[in-house]
Amino acid sequence: MPRRKQLTFKIKDLRCAQYLIAELSQLPQLANFDMTSIEISIKENRPAPKIIKKDIDVLIDRLQRGFSANKHTLTQLNGRYLVTNTHLSKWMRTTPASVNKWIKDGLIKPCQDPHVCFDYFNVDEVTEQLRNQKQ
Repeated sequence: MPRRKQLTFKIKDLRCAQYLIAELSQLPQLANFDMTSIEISIKENRPAPKIIKKDIDVLIDRLQRGFSANKHTLTQLNGRYLVTNTHLSKWMRTTPASVNKWIKDGLIKPCQDPHVCFDYFNVDEVTEQLRNQKQ
């Protein structure tokens, strides 16, 4: 992913500089600093995270096949299969880092259960979350 563009402005070039300098000058930790050298940096918005649409059907198919072929080996708790992100990555034939990025970006969400101390997934919910990415 390319770096985001960044713009930098010197505070002395802004019309509101005197107000910002007056406000910051009152802070004791900035007593020995040159207030005219302040710069403001602004970064470009990040694009919304997404999974490529043509890959979603393939991922869903692989996930469902992998789950049905391996569910007999999974641990169950209260009738729920404890599917980890490692299982997801193996079944969808992607890397654990990709699955972790999808989790971090909010594309897929783990189940919330106070009795389990790690993140686990419901395959039907993950499938639905992947389908929602296609829209």
